[in-house]
Amino acid sequence: MAFEELGPTFVKLGQVLATRPDLIPVEFVEEFKKLHDQVSPLPFSEIKRVLESQYGSTLDEIFAEINPVPLGSASIAQVHRAKLRDGSDVVVKVQRPGIERIIADDISILYYLAELLQKYVKETRIFNPIGIVDEFFRTLELETNFVIEANNIRRFIENFKDDTEVKIPHVYIELTGPRVLVLEFLKGIPLSQAAALEQEGVDRQTVMKAGLRAYFKQVFKDGLFHGDLHAGNLFILPGSRIGLIDFGIVGRL
Repeated sequence: MAFEELGPTFVKLGQVLATRPDLIPVEFVEEFKKLHDQVSPLPFSEIKRVLESQYGSTLDEIFAEINPVPLGSASIAQVHRAKLRDGSDVVVKVQRPGIERIIADDISILYYLAELLQKYVKETRIFNPIGIVDEFFRTLELETNFVIEANNIRRFIENFKDDTEVKIPHVYIELTGPRVLVLEFLKGIPLSQAAALEQEGVDRQTVMKAGLRAYFKQVFKDGLFHGDLHAGNLFILPGSRIGLIDFGIVGRL
């Protein structure tokens, strides 16, 4: 896909457009949806360099093992399964090298295009193109600092500590930094894998009701809600419990 070739900023932009069938044709929406989990992975050698730079030590000193084949590869980060030296199963989210510089360059291009639209295409002024780029840039800034995401997760853990229907993964703060996030591995089936859920006999109605209760709790009680709830960020765990991941984008009320 051309957006993938343009780089991470445009991949994120495509992901945003995937949620806006009111703005673009449905066939484009279906293509943009593929950007959620189909970004080409980086070689593990590059991931290893980021990790060893973060920790100031070799991987063997931190992990008992780490799978070089990623669980997922997104526009900003790549995720690998690993095992800590104490035997804990974890996932390691590693930021793509040089991502901040790439985003800064791409945002400059988007600002230039937004200014042209606002100046020469009067019909677009009602949408405030420059304001849209402003908000998009702020979102990307938050997503590229994993300490912020770790703190978001800790808030969600506290909010759902007594909830038997929702599971928030434990965050290993001592192993987390701006470019690396280490979380408890949730063993479940992504909501996006409908066939696998059906094979396991998951009751969709039960899951849907639990999901709605969780979302209403976030919005109306906690005032803190997950801002990127697509099917790839929801897992169905044993007992039809819902697991949430990817807290880079949250909303506050």
